[in-house]
This record gives sequence, C-alpha cells and structure tokens, in this order.
Amino acid sequence: MTKQTRKQGPKRSEESRAAILEGTREELAENGWRKFSVDSVAKRAHASKQTIYRWWPSVGTMCVDSGLELLPPQGRQGRDPIERLTDIFLPLEIACRAGHGHAVLRASLIAAADDQAAGEYWRKWMNDTLRMPLRNLLAELTAKRIVRRDWDIDTAMQIMLGGFWHRLVFTRAPITEGYIETQAKLLLTLFAPE
Repeated sequence: MTKQTRKQGPKRSEESRAAILEGTREELAENGWRKFSVDSVAKRAHASKQTIYRWWPSVGTMCVDSGLELLPPQGRQGRDPIERLTDIFLPLEIACRAGHGHAVLRASLIAAADDQAAGEYWRKWMNDTLRMPLRNLLAELTAKRIVRRDWDIDTAMQIMLGGFWHRLVFTRAPITEGYIETQAKLLLTLFAPE
C-alpha cells in the first residue's frame, strides 16, 4: 500500500461517515424515528449497512449522533451571567431553528428514549455539554452571591429545557428566537438570593 493510498483511506472514511450522517438526517426529517430505515440511509449515503453498523453500536446512536452534529459550537462565554447561561444552551435553539433541525432533533430525542445505547449516548452528551457547565456556572454565581446557595441542578435543567423539550417533542411548536435567553433570565430570577 502506498502512502498516497493510506492518506486517501481515512479521508474516504470520513466522507462516508459524513454522508451516512447526512442521509440519517434526511431520513429522520422525512420519516421520523419510528419509520426510520437503515436501508434508505445506506442507499442515500452510497454506503453498506455493514459500514453503518461498524461505526455505531445501534441505529438509535447513529440517529442521536446525526442530530447532535447539527449543533454549532457553544458561543461567546461573555461576562454577563444571563449571556453565559444562555450560551450553554443556545446551540440547541439554533439547531432547531435551522432547516429540518427541529424534526431531526425531535426524532433523535425519541430514538434516545427508545434505544438503550442511544439513550446512554444522549445522557452522556447532556451531562458533559449542558449539565456540568451549568453546575459549574451556578457554583461560580453562588460564590458571587448572584444566585442563592440552595439551588438544585435538576430544577435548573428543568427550567432551561423542560419547556424546550415539550415544544420540540409534544406540541412540535417552533422554538422562537430568544427562547433560551428568556429561560436564562427566568432561572436567574427564580434562583436570586432573597
């Protein structure tokens, strides 16, 4: 095998992976999770089902991965507490408001609820990307006496995302611009020292 061939292998693999994730998003947007077809994804991506199953431990995990890939990087990390709190969760709002993001993220969340491996993947992502940064920020704001000491991380997550998930999954209502910032203001109001 030549050096040139070796260099092309990973590039082709990454191109194939990207095509599979794009095909997954298209399939989720058109048919949702419950009517999802791996055969359709393989056809759209010009990939084999064997390749799909080699990269992801379950179909649900592939669906979650495709949804999470829509999220832009977290934002500015400004100095203002509302801005910093908003920045943690804003990528979800942005993804839901772009193209078929709403449908893809809804289907990904349902896949995470139905499929054990996908659920574990989703929960790890939620913990690492949202819950821990929120916990760290609230601890910092507590030390600065911006929030009271008796805050609860589950309540904070519920305030930030409970209505978001309800809109996304149950009512299929649009996620309006500024939704996450409104929730951030609400959280800081409810957690304000007395």
